[in-house]
Amino acid sequence: MTAWRLFKSGNFQEFITRTKRFFVHSNSKSVTDYKKWRETWVDLSDIEKDRILKSVKTLPQYPLFTIFLCADEETCYSIFATVESVCEQLYPNWILYLTNSTPLDLELSEKIESLNDDRVKVVATAPHGIEDWVVELTPKTRLHESALFLSAVFLLENPETQIAYSDHDHIDTSGYFCDPHMKPPWNSDLFAAMNYMKPFVICKKEIWDTRRDKSSDQHRFLLNATKNLSYKQVLRMPYVLASVEISGNDSHLQPSVKRVRYDLPSPEPLVSILIPTRDQGRMLKRCLSSLIEKTNYPNYEIVLVDHETKEKRALKIIETFINDQNIKIKVINYSGSFNFSAMMNRAASVSEGQVLLLLNNDTEIIESEWLTELVSQVSRPEVGIAGALLLFGDGTIQHAGVHPGVNGLMGHGHKHLNGDNTGYFNRLKAVHEVSAVTGACLAIEKSVWKGLGGLDEQNLTVAYNDIDLCLKARLNGLRIIFTPFAKLVHHESVSRGVDDDPATNKRLGGEISVMFERWGDMLDFDPAYSPNLTLEGKSFALSKKPRISTLLDKKNY
Repeated sequence: MTAWRLFKSGNFQEFITRTKRFFVHSNSKSVTDYKKWRETWVDLSDIEKDRILKSVKTLPQYPLFTIFLCADEETCYSIFATVESVCEQLYPNWILYLTNSTPLDLELSEKIESLNDDRVKVVATAPHGIEDWVVELTPKTRLHESALFLSAVFLLENPETQIAYSDHDHIDTSGYFCDPHMKPPWNSDLFAAMNYMKPFVICKKEIWDTRRDKSSDQHRFLLNATKNLSYKQVLRMPYVLASVEISGNDSHLQPSVKRVRYDLPSPEPLVSILIPTRDQGRMLKRCLSSLIEKTNYPNYEIVLVDHETKEKRALKIIETFINDQNIKIKVINYSGSFNFSAMMNRAASVSEGQVLLLLNNDTEIIESEWLTELVSQVSRPEVGIAGALLLFGDGTIQHAGVHPGVNGLMGHGHKHLNGDNTGYFNRLKAVHEVSAVTGACLAIEKSVWKGLGGLDEQNLTVAYNDIDLCLKARLNGLRIIFTPFAKLVHHESVSRGVDDDPATNKRLGGEISVMFERWGDMLDFDPAYSPNLTLEGKSFALSKKPRISTLLDKKNY
């Protein structure tokens, strides 16, 4: 049960217990075995196959799937296994064109003839005049027997769809299914970096006819085809509908990734770096010194919000930086109980920059390009907020995007992995859209900040104010971007500790209530996560039960 559903059910104590995990390190391992998981949620019994065959007869329409499979330069076995998986589909309305520039290998030709299926056609080149939907398959790809049936159902239920894709897994050298790739909803930034849609992608024939350049690869074609499509026009089907054979070397399991760079505006905008601080002089010096010494972005100012600092070392350090003529820094004073939202709103109001950068005083700059990268991302008109990859002091990951429902209300993905880990199917090598990012290092244009009303200093004084800001940006049609190419160390919770005492819990409970009442079901939607992945313990591990209820949830169809 998601935290939002717990809240709605009135089980407030359990809901508080779960959401507290957001502040506590969790390093539990997933114990879900994929063999058993697939047997339960993917494989079909004879009874279930019969149900699908009966359901086919009740469909209001029968979309035609035109499937292309190139037979050049591949072994007979790998091609025939793909052909056979198409012929075993429970949905009948398809045509398979086996394209080959030279005559087929004799063994393969005989095997195909033995199928005695006139829907399989051997041709030299792809024909013209195709209908409805197009699928490009590669050898070594096997379709699940329900793949075309489920696709037909999804497409009929979502008539605005132009392109659809599914999850997939792999088949190892021993013939076992392994390594499922559970994919997010349409995430254009992630797709710009990698073709995560393949191997089973369905394309509307009009898109194919007008966009498909036979000389380009599938990724380039799909990048061009999706350029002007809306979110609803690119459909993710959260089911394992294809499997890919792999060799002994599993390095090719990971999708190839390219870094997509964006130019800075000209002239480079002034960035106001907003840093709240109180005492902790040694920590503040490390933050400011690393910022000044290692940042190669030239145009920034520092706005330091001093929350009643009394420590002599800290006061001396603040004075030293103020008196340094080479540093553009201003200090404003803040009094009263800790209110992160109010402090940042006050700092933003006196800042001069076109871009605001919220930065905790317990962070440390380790790479010179960090600010350049964040500014280049947040300056894109479609982006509202950009966040960085944050590491704990031991070099493991603290923040790589926030996912709703993971370990409570909101949790950090890939937490505690090594800092150089490439993440779930190379996710940490790519800029991509996420549900939210942490305010420990968050970039936003000042005009967007003002338009969203800044942080909620009345209701979200300490926790979830950054999440709330991200959700407001998303509600206004703006993307929240995580970039692994801005990397910092975050010595988390040094200055304030964690919410683990009863006095704090009362405030935390109130802030959680505000989030649920304000955002409701929107808290459950994640542009970077799959309903087949767990919300408990280790992120990006298999969920014991998928959070979906459609045809492949066998107890419901």
